[in-house]
Amino acid sequence: MYAASTFILKATSTCNLRCDYCYMFELADRSFEHQPPVMGSDVVDSTARAIAGYCAKFRQPKALIVFHGGEPTLAGQGWFRHAVKTFRSQMPPGCTTSFAMQTNGVLLDDAWVDLCAELGLSVSVSLDGPPSVHDSQRVNAAGAGSHHDAVAAIERIQRHAGMEHLFGGVLCVVNPNEDGRTIYRHFRSLGITNMDFLLPVEANWDHPPSGFASPTPFADYLISIFDEWWSENHPKVRIAYFDSLLRLLVGSRVHSDSLGGDPLTMIVVDCNGSIEPVDSLRSCGNGFTQLGLNTQHDPIERAFQHPTFQLALTGQEGLCQTCRECELRDVCGGGYLPSRFRQSNGFDNPSVYCTDLMKLIHHVAGACTHQLTGSSQ
Repeated sequence: MYAASTFILKATSTCNLRCDYCYMFELADRSFEHQPPVMGSDVVDSTARAIAGYCAKFRQPKALIVFHGGEPTLAGQGWFRHAVKTFRSQMPPGCTTSFAMQTNGVLLDDAWVDLCAELGLSVSVSLDGPPSVHDSQRVNAAGAGSHHDAVAAIERIQRHAGMEHLFGGVLCVVNPNEDGRTIYRHFRSLGITNMDFLLPVEANWDHPPSGFASPTPFADYLISIFDEWWSENHPKVRIAYFDSLLRLLVGSRVHSDSLGGDPLTMIVVDCNGSIEPVDSLRSCGNGFTQLGLNTQHDPIERAFQHPTFQLALTGQEGLCQTCRECELRDVCGGGYLPSRFRQSNGFDNPSVYCTDLMKLIHHVAGACTHQLTGSSQ
């Protein structure tokens, strides 16, 4: 039986930024136009019951509830109080439930930070680098950048007494037009020790990345960050993507949606209660994630039988022939599912970032080998 352990709730279908790479609002999918701006309390209640029912039925030992959007803080503090209280009252005994939020940080003032600490809510902030980088893509409706607000939010979290459990780190979208070392150094200058990097989800075989001087611009960006991080060798600085990559290289199993090829362990619930697979599949086409299921009248597990959802469950079994025969299959796992898409043959392709992934993996493996060889001499 498929085991979902992460449940992403679209608290809102609106945002106070207009990021040009956003798969929710700026790409092919327009389903947000038919959603309520904020998830209603009745939908919160039905979603909590549905998730709790699923966890009880299949004896799930843990569940992560992630509040997402749009921009989740637009739902308001009262909404969050109700949502967390409702889930805590519904989740079955024996299921350890934790809560997280992904935010752009614009509205995250001291009152918000205090509330997140009170509710036991881990907060991750989207930050793409220094102002010249971040503000070139993450802007509001008037075109003004959001770097100042995002950094102010991070600093508020860092000053809070509960920071160790409160701050989930930063999420950065890879921009190969920039120098990865500059991005990493900016994060470290802000005292950030937990970060992750996401390959742009808008790229697939129908819309491949283009216009770069290097044939592997995304690998070059990430390698420069890896080398800086590897050289710093700080035990408390964690980069989730590299953490997964290193564990996979030594044969560990990693539940990641971007590496390793394990079946995804994620369910998305949209503002109206619609049950969906991983939401970045919206980049594959308008309505692509719509299953016709809703927490107000369907159990969570009914989604697992849907053909579209099955795409997220196949793991390495669903890889194309090229990937199945590749020596890096158990590490790469075919990469992120949306990046394999082509209208003509669906997901029966390597990742559009295949060359980048190969170069990056070989580089990281080489660094590990060099360190082990050097330390044994």
